[in-house]
Amino acid sequence: MSKASKLPAGIISGTKVIVGDNDLRSFLKEKGFGEETGKRHEISLIEAVYLVENGKMGVTDGKKVLEFDDLLKAGNKAEKDFYAKYTVYSDLRGRGLLVRTGLKFGADFRVYERGGQVKTSHSKYLVYVVPEEYTCSLPDMAGKMRMSQTVNKAMIYAVADEEGDITYYQIDRVRM
Repeated sequence: MSKASKLPAGIISGTKVIVGDNDLRSFLKEKGFGEETGKRHEISLIEAVYLVENGKMGVTDGKKVLEFDDLLKAGNKAEKDFYAKYTVYSDLRGRGLLVRTGLKFGADFRVYERGGQVKTSHSKYLVYVVPEEYTCSLPDMAGKMRMSQTVNKAMIYAVADEEGDITYYQIDRVRM
């Protein structure tokens, strides 16, 4: 019997994991994972992978407990560059930062400073996860920078290489 099978578990549903266990829901809310939806709590697949890897919860498909590798496969199937995004997500969370989706800003993540909370503070960064071989045009970069500045956030490129190393670049505009 695996360690994950002894933990409170959520049920995978597409790219979300639904959590009904009250203690687990309280933990997720306290730590800034997912969001409340009535009497249950929904977390993203990337959050679930992180929590499973760190031994904080289990995930089931209704029949069997899914392991870390099973969840990674589901993520890679559902989303382009999922593993690179997960690597960056895990690194940022490991640094004590609150990480939420940045989709409404056209980014992969929005990141809050240590101790920040979604309802009481504003995110400080928009993070775009890119592979090591990434190339872009100056107008593309300028568009992302304008979006970041419009919403008062710093723009970060997180370059994830094949070995899992991440380099962060903050891009800013200088006015003279």
